[in-house]
Amino acid sequence: MSAARKFQTVSELIDHDEAAPMASSEFDDALWLLLCDLSLRELEQLPPPVRHYFASRYLQWDVGNGGFAQAAYNIPEFFGPAADGYEALGYRDAARLIRDAMKYLPKERAELERKNLLSATIDKVFDHFNESRMAAFDAKIREMPWEIDAERVAYVRKHRDVFRSLGQTG
Repeated sequence: MSAARKFQTVSELIDHDEAAPMASSEFDDALWLLLCDLSLRELEQLPPPVRHYFASRYLQWDVGNGGFAQAAYNIPEFFGPAADGYEALGYRDAARLIRDAMKYLPKERAELERKNLLSATIDKVFDHFNESRMAAFDAKIREMPWEIDAERVAYVRKHRDVFRSLGQTG
């Protein structure tokens, strides 16, 4: 069984990591697995450090997987919380980039609806991603720190008690 799957709660993970620090990537994977099913509504009820971790990681990984166009398709509602997360972690340029991309979200969503892509085959959706105005933001992440996994884990560890307060979440 992988270490990422052996924890049943966030508190259990935090306690374990505090007693015997895990590799950053292993800790991040385990925490993500415990939180990944949160909806935006549930996330909004949680303390800011949890929101910052979750939303910035979610957007970073979705953009990393398929670019800003894919993130606009999959998780447009997480752009604002992700920008707040990058800001809280000290990455103002990335937060500004996300906020700039957010200005295009209404047009992007309208275009997706106009082209009937919200229920289209994956091939048509991927064709759109390449043509999307949102794709212009992809090149800009190469100019700044964007993949901040280790920094995000350090932030979580700095706020252990906040995450521990989630109690039996998981």
